[in-house]
Amino acid sequence: MMKRVSFLLLPVLVCAKSIDIDMLSQTIAKIGAIATQERENIFYQPFIVSVYKGRELQKLGITNLKEALSLVPGVDVTTDNLNNSIAIFRGSNPFAYGQSKLFIDGVLVNDVLFDSYSSFMDMPIELIKRIEVIRGPGGKLDAFNAYAGSIYVTTYAKRTMFDDTKGAFFAKYGSYEYKMGGVRRYFDYDGIKTFIDFYYQKDDKHLPSGYDILHTGLYGAVNMPLSRKGEAPLWLKNYSFGLHTHYKDFSLQGRINYYKKGGAYGINYMLPRKQDFVKTPTTYIEAKYTSTLASIPFTIKIGAKWDSFFINERAGYPGLTIPKLSNPVQSITFPQGFFIDDIAKQRSLYHSLFAHYRVNEHSIKFGYRIYEEKTYYQQTKTTDRDNPNNTALVDYSHTYPFFDESAKRYGYNVVVQDNFAVNEYLTLSYGINYENNTHIPGTLNPRITALYDIDGENLVKVMYSKSLRTPSWQELYAKNNKARVGNRHLCPEKVDAYEVDFIRRLGMDDYLQCNLFYLKNKDQINNINSLHQFQNAQNSDIYGVEAEISKHFGQNWKLYGDYSYIYTRDDKGRYLPNVARHMLKGYLQRELTSFLDTSIKFLYVGRKKRYSFDPRAPLDSYTKIDWNLHYQKDGWGVNFSIKNLFDTDIYYPSYPFTYEEDYKQEGRTYMISVEKLF
Repeated sequence: MMKRVSFLLLPVLVCAKSIDIDMLSQTIAKIGAIATQERENIFYQPFIVSVYKGRELQKLGITNLKEALSLVPGVDVTTDNLNNSIAIFRGSNPFAYGQSKLFIDGVLVNDVLFDSYSSFMDMPIELIKRIEVIRGPGGKLDAFNAYAGSIYVTTYAKRTMFDDTKGAFFAKYGSYEYKMGGVRRYFDYDGIKTFIDFYYQKDDKHLPSGYDILHTGLYGAVNMPLSRKGEAPLWLKNYSFGLHTHYKDFSLQGRINYYKKGGAYGINYMLPRKQDFVKTPTTYIEAKYTSTLASIPFTIKIGAKWDSFFINERAGYPGLTIPKLSNPVQSITFPQGFFIDDIAKQRSLYHSLFAHYRVNEHSIKFGYRIYEEKTYYQQTKTTDRDNPNNTALVDYSHTYPFFDESAKRYGYNVVVQDNFAVNEYLTLSYGINYENNTHIPGTLNPRITALYDIDGENLVKVMYSKSLRTPSWQELYAKNNKARVGNRHLCPEKVDAYEVDFIRRLGMDDYLQCNLFYLKNKDQINNINSLHQFQNAQNSDIYGVEAEISKHFGQNWKLYGDYSYIYTRDDKGRYLPNVARHMLKGYLQRELTSFLDTSIKFLYVGRKKRYSFDPRAPLDSYTKIDWNLHYQKDGWGVNFSIKNLFDTDIYYPSYPFTYEEDYKQEGRTYMISVEKLF
């Protein structure tokens, strides 16, 4: 890399009349440091990782983070009855949210209630500089040990010496009356470096839905005639404001993310009205101090995050009959329907301290992270459960809450990790993550990786890791809801992962990567049972292979593609439901002129089997093709995209015995986007 950089600088050396040697040396050193960091970030990490650059994703017409993740090998994106977007890594427990973690500029943004990051999946690609996706347990950030995978989003707040613009304006318009506008801007005033970003987006999406849960008889035979189908309200209103500021050894970052959406398929699996909504806003702030003590660099972080869940919905149709609250033997009918207005607010506080010590060929990181999570406000208001003629909502926050208001959790992680260069070819990375919190006993999670650099172009990694997933608060504390019943006695999910990865470097930005994996999962959690209670329902084994290629052909063509094969079995020898055995993804890009290019993005997701007790036929495979035309000149960028070009029927699986049909997704849509750099 340094030879290439030095060659690029040669014309400058020849043409310059006078050269500041010290400044040039510093510049070369900075370039070398960046090159080394990039090398470590991509191929030499002790994980299986895929990297996507925001600029390249924009040229493909990718709209947001969710669309970007659809390119990742082994990752299948789906949804649930509240339209929470879920990234499923390697088929690992499609019915749980916290299987993977999302970090934005190093901050964990999974909420506490669901352990989900759905409210950030619509983050516009114009804010994203880089995405790194690690498949498998562990993670590259200290004290975080993801279960099935982790996603690291870097915004344009992180700048290098090669960044020659200070910001951008951007806007989009598309199907379902989608509108979006935003800005990002960098300031440097007297040594104080500040970056801000803001965007606002909304749409009016509604999609057809089949007959709801009442047709199953879960709410009694008396309610079965009320079952209906219609349009699911999937509209969106979302705005976000981010701030990063840095001065010497101190930095501060924060984000306000307001996220409001239609009620989708209903919290009780009954279709809401158009005006019904769910809100899941998140606000976080983190302060960081970096310094050196006795030649040992260290970093201290202190942060806070506030997550909320609001739902205002008609949760039962007019004529719904359910047991009286005061006397469950008797039933009561609600002529106007059953309404809810529920709120749960959680607060997370954390602190971490990590140091980095180098001695001989060892690079040792060690430190700790402590945290506290608690519910600080809970409200449950519903239609009067004993008097259907009372049109005012009644406060059941203390007598019949939908969520345990006393929920709280304390925990800590202690981490030691050593990277040891055995020789110029072999590097060992090994360490432990000791995790303890209110819901799990102290657990050691080891990880070891042997990386063999054959000749600088061919690398082999052999990895073993262990991890766990603490149950989410929904799984532990949901109450008084027939569709989801919490269970305080849940054990954490556990996984042992065995992985082998081969990388062949084909050029500066070209590579071939192929890996084999075996995952041994224990105590996986779902609520697919007659009581709809969350339980440690099964153990499973998952085998698979993932192959990925990125290759330029000539000066005008680029191909990216990946293929995944996933084979699953539970402890009773049954194939795991809602897992696609085959997935094929990628894009082909063609540069037409110096300022115009076009691309085709393709996605194939194979057939998915059901549970053995689910009478429905397997979910059909689908192929989705997107086309994009991109213009870039004089700081202007324009995209015109047609998504799902051939109007393929795409369905995401609904839970057994809820909706009769699966969740239909968008057909053919279009999108126009404009960006101006300055």
